[in-house]
Amino acid sequence: MGKEEPGVLRVKEQVPLWDYLETVRRPIVLYGMGNGADAILDRCRQRNIPVAGIFASDEFVRHQEFRGYEITDYRSITARYPDCLILIAFASERPEILERFFRIAREHETYAPHLPLFGDPSVVSPAWLLDHEEELEQVYERLADSQSRQVMECILNYKMSGRLNYLEPVTQRREDLERLFSFGEKESYVDLGAYNGDTIREFLELTEHRYEHIYAVEPDPRNFAKLRAFAENEQIRCCSLYNKAVWNAEEELSFDARGGRMSCLAPAGEKAVGTLSLDRMLGERPVTYIKMDVEGAESEALSGGTRALRRWKPKLMIAGYHHDDDLWRIPLQLWSICPDYRVYLRRHPYVPCWEINFFATI
Repeated sequence: MGKEEPGVLRVKEQVPLWDYLETVRRPIVLYGMGNGADAILDRCRQRNIPVAGIFASDEFVRHQEFRGYEITDYRSITARYPDCLILIAFASERPEILERFFRIAREHETYAPHLPLFGDPSVVSPAWLLDHEEELEQVYERLADSQSRQVMECILNYKMSGRLNYLEPVTQRREDLERLFSFGEKESYVDLGAYNGDTIREFLELTEHRYEHIYAVEPDPRNFAKLRAFAENEQIRCCSLYNKAVWNAEEELSFDARGGRMSCLAPAGEKAVGTLSLDRMLGERPVTYIKMDVEGAESEALSGGTRALRRWKPKLMIAGYHHDDDLWRIPLQLWSICPDYRVYLRRHPYVPCWEINFFATI
């Protein structure tokens, strides 16, 4: 069989969701409270988009108010506004919540607005697509399979439109790891963004506890305490833990310690954290597999691991959803370091469009 031709990148959604919402003359309601609802309400106010009400899941409706809105439930708000348009205002990966989102979308016009995680000015829009057309096409053509290209198209169409139908096609992380990678008995694993040990547990299951060494890096103090307790309780052998942030050099940087998955390096962070580079951490020691989910510092982490990547060519799983530019920047940076990598793009269950991962292997 001949080599599969990638075709042309197709982004059929050309009207950004926020532009469309400005034209809507039906009631617009939000599903959810919290930071997501705050961000959407602020954006609606900036663009003079009226919001008629807010509802929450039945289990959270307890005579609450949020920013002057009385919180009601789905049945009540759709009875009051039968022709309403719904904006999903919180994130979830829970299967029962995702099913609820998609069910609501079948019953009412529903969107999950794409908002940049770190307030980046560079976000998917018609101008963004035009500005980065060359980079996007280059990545699209070099992705390792047609499924990767379909994922890329769905991501771009979703970020433009907020339509949930682009978020339904997903794969499962564990199945992708087992299908795209092979694991032997001599694995040396680097977990960048180790959180509480959940991805070390995943690695142990994939290798049936047969490996050479584990290096785990986690900057948040509370998360690191949980990580250390996990390693001690599970009596994990040959395991090196680092309470630092991965970067392209060793220095002290401001850090926003939230005690959860969203802790990150941030100019306005109230704490300082020491950083290390992958090359400095490993020295001459080999690495066969790297998982990298470092809350927006993936590009810097790659820069700080150039020597190790070129020498050892490890399997890589890299988060690609913290910045919109990551969709083209990360694979192009990786190929500039080591052109031999085959890069697959996959998206795992989440609304909004988080859990985008690049899988790279030689």
